[in-house]
Amino acid sequence: MIPLLPLIPSGSSFGAWVGQLLSGAMVIGLAAVLLLPERCRWVWWLIAGSLVGSFLLDQHRLQPWAYQSSIYAMVFATMDRATARRWLIPLAASVYIYSAAGKFDYQFAHTVGQEFLAAVTDRLGGLFADAPESRRMRLALLFPTVELIAGIGVLFRQTRRAAAVVLMLMHVGLLAILGPWNRDHSHGVLLWNGLLIAQAFLLLFQEPPVGADEPESDRPRPSLGPGVGASVVRVVLLLAIAAPLLERRGYWDHWTSWSLYSPHTSHVDIEIHRSAFDRLPASARAHLGEDTNGDGWSLLDLGRWSLASRRVPVYPQARYRLAVADDLARRLELTDEIRARLAGVSNRWTGERAQRLMRNRAEIDKVLREFWLRPRLIARVRPRPQNPIC
Repeated sequence: MIPLLPLIPSGSSFGAWVGQLLSGAMVIGLAAVLLLPERCRWVWWLIAGSLVGSFLLDQHRLQPWAYQSSIYAMVFATMDRATARRWLIPLAASVYIYSAAGKFDYQFAHTVGQEFLAAVTDRLGGLFADAPESRRMRLALLFPTVELIAGIGVLFRQTRRAAAVVLMLMHVGLLAILGPWNRDHSHGVLLWNGLLIAQAFLLLFQEPPVGADEPESDRPRPSLGPGVGASVVRVVLLLAIAAPLLERRGYWDHWTSWSLYSPHTSHVDIEIHRSAFDRLPASARAHLGEDTNGDGWSLLDLGRWSLASRRVPVYPQARYRLAVADDLARRLELTDEIRARLAGVSNRWTGERAQRLMRNRAEIDKVLREFWLRPRLIARVRPRPQNPIC
């Protein structure tokens, strides 16, 4: 299995039983919410706490749908229905706006955008297959254009229902592109798109009943005390809405900034020398690439390894992937048999990336120590003027 890497340095000191306990608590909380929806608002704190605890113990669990769910659970735990709706609408809009903004990018227009375009046009007899590259680039950018317009439309009551219809159709299209009959993405990705269709209908398309916009003053307050829990959650919501503005500068993680299907993100390629193949766990050896140039080095495909062992996409942050390389080197006693190449966030207009090559375990450890709160909390590398990395 791909290593379990904590979001906090001391997280590795907790046993696996803590993660199992958190998972069990979350299942109990979800069951209580389904069985006693009006009487167990406090259970939402249990769900939120279980999710946040899981993130701290293993940053790979910070999947975008889990991150969104943790925020929603805090909102449901502290706010009445009308207040929650007023906060969740701008949060939902921000997801689409940031997601679209990340796709107005050279990398998306030339890679994932082309794959999306081909998935659509292949069903139309290969339409635009022979079109000039510049036209295909413009066509690929139609995807984020529609997403951006719909996201902005969510913010205004006059256009919200129309935007909801566009978003529901968009997610149906994504299910068609990402489903097992096409690109065969993970079940988590497909389920999240299905839930976002439900969200678009229930939160954005369906009009609230008359008087539902008024706060429900008779609803019991959370146990933290009058207004304390809601105030804390409002700060969390403001952070979730505003912090993604800092993503490209490296101050906020890609997935918590809703960089979805957007290949501009930072990453790390890990290569293992053939002399150390037998030290790797079988689950990792199955995802080694071919030695194409005969130098004895093979690329370890973290994406496929994650999908096979954890059934979710690999966390895209360079910090996390570099921590995987460091963990493998330490556990398997690799020195010169492992190397890594760190690529920063791509330039929006040219697609170029600043890169750094680490030739052994010592160099990997040195670069990993440059991350704030060494090495696994904030996704920013201290700038180096001669070779900056975001």
